[in-house]
Amino acid sequence: MTVKVSVVIPVYNAGIYIERPVDSILKQALPQDEIEVIFVNDGSTDDSAERLQALVDRTENFRVFSIPNSGWPGRPRNLGVSHARGEYVHFLDQDDALGPKALQVMYERAVQNDSDIVVGKVKGNMRGPIRLFRESVDRAGPEFAELYETLTPHKMFRRQFLLDNDITFQEGRCRLEDQMFLAKAFPLAKNITVVGDVVCYDWSKRDDGSNNSKGRTEPSDYYPWLATTAQIVKANTTPGPVRDAFLRRNYRVEVLRNSATPGFLRGDPFYMKHYEAARKVAVEEYSDSVREGLPPLWRFRAELLEANRVEDLRKVANRYKDAIGEVEFSEPLRWHEGTLVAPFRARLRYADGATVKARRLDDGYGLDLALVQGVDGGPDWSFKDIENRAAVDFQLRQRGRAQAWFAAVESDVVVAADGTVEIEGTVRIDPETAACGGRLPKGLYDVHVNVQLLGLDRMVRIEGGPPSALLPCGGRRSRQHKIQTVPYWTRDGRLALDVGGNMHRVLDKWAGSRPSWRRLAKRVKRALTS
Repeated sequence: MTVKVSVVIPVYNAGIYIERPVDSILKQALPQDEIEVIFVNDGSTDDSAERLQALVDRTENFRVFSIPNSGWPGRPRNLGVSHARGEYVHFLDQDDALGPKALQVMYERAVQNDSDIVVGKVKGNMRGPIRLFRESVDRAGPEFAELYETLTPHKMFRRQFLLDNDITFQEGRCRLEDQMFLAKAFPLAKNITVVGDVVCYDWSKRDDGSNNSKGRTEPSDYYPWLATTAQIVKANTTPGPVRDAFLRRNYRVEVLRNSATPGFLRGDPFYMKHYEAARKVAVEEYSDSVREGLPPLWRFRAELLEANRVEDLRKVANRYKDAIGEVEFSEPLRWHEGTLVAPFRARLRYADGATVKARRLDDGYGLDLALVQGVDGGPDWSFKDIENRAAVDFQLRQRGRAQAWFAAVESDVVVAADGTVEIEGTVRIDPETAACGGRLPKGLYDVHVNVQLLGLDRMVRIEGGPPSALLPCGGRRSRQHKIQTVPYWTRDGRLALDVGGNMHRVLDKWAGSRPSWRRLAKRVKRALTS
């Protein structure tokens, strides 16, 4: 049988944790004779070599290669690709797991769309980007900016695409090797597919913490690699949207964050070294077009950073660092043709309760004086793109599963008469389609809302309901699958959904065999479905 997918797993002192990725591979929907697994033992000093050999001895499609310790996963991954026989290669870390349908779905969509890269939906207990997975995308090009929010290599790549373009990982001890790899791969890809409707990759934080970096990273060990990443991006792109999208993400995440950390705000010498090193990369490697595409507040901060206006950066950051998001329904949540619907308003507030505002100017808008008063040039600084990165995402986070789905949202940015900037819109939660076009799996879902305005980004909950109470709209059974969905307030008065009757089972357990309690439970159930 032809090998469709080669899974490459670098291994270093994995111990018992290697069982997690192995178990997930053995449970794949794609037949095992269409999968090969390549372990590359990077000079482990524990019993990993013996564990891997035992796996290979009893599993026909497993292979293992051993090398002296290289210090980083780049060389093991490159070696794995060189030995791979599959049409596609998927990189998997020794602590992580694949969803049961991952390889089958990703391979099928790769073939259907003639894709060079397939990006699968991620879940897990380590923070990762999820907005990219609001929907599946069959064919995207490198100009699709949201791709650059996921710069880890845990994706599926056409093997010949990697070989033909000499796309390899930086070897030896380095930083940002994943980004350098994708700085070559993304711009050269003909088609990129995003799988948003099936969980493909499960990130995991090890109990012993050994898959996380320990200690503080020295600037000299990090920022030269950030500069190298920028240089690789520029070597593989022409000036324009693709180059700017990749570099803009790095400017925002790797550079500007250093001018708002607690260490920077208090003038800690170690964090000031980080700031200086990040600023050097910004000035030397990023063009004006990268900065110009940032949302307004970030763009203003970028100008302050490049001018080395440390005290002004601190003033601005101290004024917004404790801002919070706020979301409220303009009308009660209601059912309409099987869908939960409600108009909403979202805004940001400072720690003192004042709303975040914009000032109307002749040529656009000005930043809130609460942010820029006393900052030279701040009151006169203007912008037109008030909608840049302005969004409200309603995320349905399933308890115990570390995964989220997105509700449908239509919204607009509105500037009130007093200058308050709000996002007004309507959210629609259809249990039949909310899971990226499919029905929501049974379970309990907490509703989280991500509010993005002017460059500020805050995650909030919808609050204010009576603790442990049902919403007046009650529950409904879905049109097709007849699965009940009940919106309710948690014990903390926060909005949540019960999909599949979990509350009903709790009611039955609570009632037990006592007739009066069972009658009460029956009445409550009837009310839920009315």
